[in-house]
Amino acid sequence: MVAGWETSAKPSTASLRLTDCTPCGKLLLRAGIRSATARALGVNQGRASLDGSGRLIAGIGYEEWLIIGPSGVTLPALATDGSDGTPELVTIVDLTHAHALVRIVGADSAKVMSKLCGIDFGDKATPDNAALRTSVAGLVAEIIRSDLANRPGGAAGSDAASAGQEFGIDIEGFAISGL
Repeated sequence: MVAGWETSAKPSTASLRLTDCTPCGKLLLRAGIRSATARALGVNQGRASLDGSGRLIAGIGYEEWLIIGPSGVTLPALATDGSDGTPELVTIVDLTHAHALVRIVGADSAKVMSKLCGIDFGDKATPDNAALRTSVAGLVAEIIRSDLANRPGGAAGSDAASAGQEFGIDIEGFAISGL
């Protein structure tokens, strides 16, 4: 059990793995693109970055950031006052129980994802730390490419298990270590 979520601890050594990371905390933050909050996040639209506390912050859409971290993830310290000292409008929605989070890791992960959506996951088109919103297996999903130690991978909500069968995909138990 992780924060009330029933999880598996099944390890896998397969070269292509799928992990259910749904117990991770997920916050959606909306703020003006030129706001003090946006500057404090330090992540542009279409990009993702790990902050000093292990949270993954992704600019997934215009004036939208997705913050992923351990269950109970908190916001980074943010400036919410504008340059003239007046408060800025910032909206925060906890998506932890509303969105699934699946991580696919392995050299063939781009091939699996290409079967599910029309995005080129090659290094030139979507390099490490790319963030986007697209249709995956017919559902709108946020995709964050976040390579682990030179092993391509990413986080996405999808039907990647069946799409990866021909590549020998294996299901791995949940572990929060390293988004």
